Amino acid sequence: MGDIEMLAISNPHPEITVYDNVFNWDLNKQILLNCTKAPYFFGWQDTFNIEEAFIHSQISNDTWKNMNQNGWKDLLNPLIDSNPFKDVDVNKIVNSVINCDTTNDSHTVHTHKNQDVILYYVNDEWQDGWGGETFFYDEYGKEIIYTSPYTPNRMIKFNGELVHRFNGPSRSGPKFRFSISTFIWK
Repeated sequence: MGDIEMLAISNPHPEITVYDNVFNWDLNKQILLNCTKAPYFFGWQDTFNIEEAFIHSQISNDTWKNMNQNGWKDLLNPLIDSNPFKDVDVNKIVNSVINCDTTNDSHTVHTHKNQDVILYYVNDEWQDGWGGETFFYDEYGKEIIYTSPYTPNRMIKFNGELVHRFNGPSRSGPKFRFSISTFIWK
């Protein structure tokens, strides 16, 4: 992969915008390194079901507002300066979650009421067959309307009320699938 590739923007669905080649590859690697150093927790904020407890790190709205003072600037500044975030008011950010999914993880369909989402695929290498896809469904959660393969250096901005889910990596892929989901009040 080249050092600098052109940002590509597509709209596979009226409520989904895909941004490829968001950062240069050195910055993408820096963000990946910062994700590997984040403080991770086992669990999930909205369920006590042990079968749906994942490894994640949460970045609060207060952290976003004070990103330059609390050690998160190397991770958050590139995000907020990126094209997908250009119209985002930092005061409307609910939080961000760094997901660290393993081969054992498969998420159920869900939505994020009254929120938009910006999802960033952080790993710098990914091959076909390694899993990690994000699926978007019709309003009933039955029919897939769009599937995004896990593509390094891709961001997807979408209406959080779209029913969606994502897969962890397959056993033939890397041990961890990193993604950053940022939730923004509408």
